[in-house]
Amino acid sequence: MLEFDSLIEAFRHQVRSQGNRTAIIVQARTGIAESRGAVARLVKLTWDELSALVDSAALRLIDEFNAAPSLPRRLGHRSDNGLADIVIALACMSLGAVEFPFDHRLGDAEIARRWNGIGGYWIDRSLRDELVSPRSAGRSSACFEAQPADLDAPSLVLWTSGTTGVSRGVTLSSRNLAGNASAKLGAVPQSKSDRRLCVLPLTHAYARTCDFGTWLLSGCELAVTFGYFGLTRIAPEFQPTLINSVPSIADRMLQDVDLRGLDELRLLGCGGAALSEATFDRWRARGVTVIQGYGLTEASPVICSATPWDARAGLVGRFVEGWQTQIRDQQLFVRGSHVMLGYWGDPEATARRIDHNGWLATGDLVEQDRESGQLRVLGRADDVIVLPSAKKIHPETVERSAAQINGVRHAMLTKLRTLQLWFDADNECDDQIVTRNLRALVDEMDAMRGCELHRFVPPLRQDLGELTAKGTICRKRILELRFPGHAGS
Repeated sequence: MLEFDSLIEAFRHQVRSQGNRTAIIVQARTGIAESRGAVARLVKLTWDELSALVDSAALRLIDEFNAAPSLPRRLGHRSDNGLADIVIALACMSLGAVEFPFDHRLGDAEIARRWNGIGGYWIDRSLRDELVSPRSAGRSSACFEAQPADLDAPSLVLWTSGTTGVSRGVTLSSRNLAGNASAKLGAVPQSKSDRRLCVLPLTHAYARTCDFGTWLLSGCELAVTFGYFGLTRIAPEFQPTLINSVPSIADRMLQDVDLRGLDELRLLGCGGAALSEATFDRWRARGVTVIQGYGLTEASPVICSATPWDARAGLVGRFVEGWQTQIRDQQLFVRGSHVMLGYWGDPEATARRIDHNGWLATGDLVEQDRESGQLRVLGRADDVIVLPSAKKIHPETVERSAAQINGVRHAMLTKLRTLQLWFDADNECDDQIVTRNLRALVDEMDAMRGCELHRFVPPLRQDLGELTAKGTICRKRILELRFPGHAGS
């Protein structure tokens, strides 16, 4: 694979080298609600056609810049995993502008709060539609000259998921984005013949690097949709060979007897949280290799990745190329060209996270598997529970085991007055059976005996911030809302 200094350089190479081949596939938007199982009408663009849209979009954005020249070249927009998100991202790179994509599921008030502290050009719905209109590609791009890339300048700002509390804007450079995607491809190669299906939000680093970034570097075909429903609509015709997912999607694909279009799937990436061993083995039995990895937005995000040749349940692979690493008292620290530039507008928080020698504190406790050398993630350093006996419990280890019990959607271990395991369960499950299985689980662990079991009523809610966008629990937010008198575990 060729080496590129930036993703926009990789894009231009793909346009030059395979201009008339399909680059991207999106689902047509009719504005009509369509039932599950209906055949989606797909829109295919070649690299040349996509390039024409990107160049005309860049020219249109220059019009915006010229109309308000005093504003900084920062572009904010609401992202819903459509063609406009791809075009805007590439146009921003071409112009040397900083892109601020916001997850469309965030409320208007939250988006406004984040954007008001930034300043720049807001791309509203009307302008988004104009940028991907076939008519817009008619503008001549002969007068458009791409800006020379400053590889270490801010290029993209993505917000952390909020798993550990406050969501912050992570500033990434062109070097971060291209280097980390290249490192991921070093662990999990793909070729022009692959068909990659993106179902995760492009506002999050996992999809931005492992879907969007690897697509540009490898020159494969990319289909973009959103979530599980989008997957069911587009997979039958697209027949993907590669999909990145989170555990909830990986589980649901196995359970859905009506799902079509996965006959040629060879690799299923899984991030955001640990996949259960049972789900891992079921995919392997279907001839699909599950690639688990580990990272965080502040690391662009990939730190570790399994490869197609060494994938193992419960492990997240070895460190990808480009990292220096240290494990201090089980906490992982990393240093290298993949580390973020910093938190947008928050130098104090940046200094707390990255020391003067450039070491990024991940906040995660890890250990290396002696047999394979791969990493095993134990949990967050701040979440460790110390019992009166001085024994330490890693809540995430217990929570992962609890979530593998049939009917359990989420689990949270905390120490209030007593040690307590709270859980979310499917509505149709038998509460007594779930509780009995959870009791058997905790009683197997010496330190957990006597742990109280409680069900979350009402269930955890994403709109209240109790669940992150990737579906994992936000411990701090749950404690604030459900246990307001609790100072922390």
